Amino acid sequence: MSAVPVHSALPPDTLLATLPRGVWFSAVGEPLTTSELAEAQSYAAALDIANIDVEGAGTWHDAKRIANSKDWRRDWWQAEHREERHLLTTASAKFGAAAVMQRLTFIMEGSAELFLGPASIAIARADIADSALARSAAGAASQSLHQFALASLTGASSDHFFAIKFRLFLAGRWPLSINENIFSVF
Repeated sequence: MSAVPVHSALPPDTLLATLPRGVWFSAVGEPLTTSELAEAQSYAAALDIANIDVEGAGTWHDAKRIANSKDWRRDWWQAEHREERHLLTTASAKFGAAAVMQRLTFIMEGSAELFLGPASIAIARADIADSALARSAAGAASQSLHQFALASLTGASSDHFFAIKFRLFLAGRWPLSINENIFSVF
C-alpha cells in the first residue's frame, strides 16, 4: 500500500501534490489482497464495532447495490461522524476555524479533478455508462480524503481509522459501507 504521510505539518497543496494520479479505482473488482483484507479488518476494529466480516464486491453493479442498500449500520456512520466533529474541533483549536476550513476547502476543490476521471475510466472499462455511479465513487474518495486531511491536521497516527480507510482508496479500492455485519470493499 502506498504510504502518505500523516502529520499536521503537511500543507494542503503538498498533500494533494503527494497523492498519486493513476491508482484510484484501479483494483476494483479484483480479489482483495492479504494486505488489503488486513487494512479493512483494521479499519473495522478501529471503529470498535464488533463482529464485522470483510467481503469484496465483484462488480460495479454489486458496488452500486451495496452503496444504495438501506441496511447500512447506523453505528458505523455515527462513529465516523462523531470522529469528524471531534477532529474538526481539535484542528480548529490548534489552527483556528478559518484556517482549517481554508485547508479543507482547498483539498476538497482539488480532489474533484483527482477522483472523477479515474472513476469514470474504471466504469467505462467495465462497459458501464453510469455517470452518477462515477460521481458517487469519486464523492466517496473525496469524503475519505477530507477525513484523512482532518486526521492529518490533528497529528493522528497512521493507525487512525480515517488513515486506514484512505489507504484502501490509495490501493485502488472503494470502501463501500458496513451493512449488517459485513464491511464491503470494492
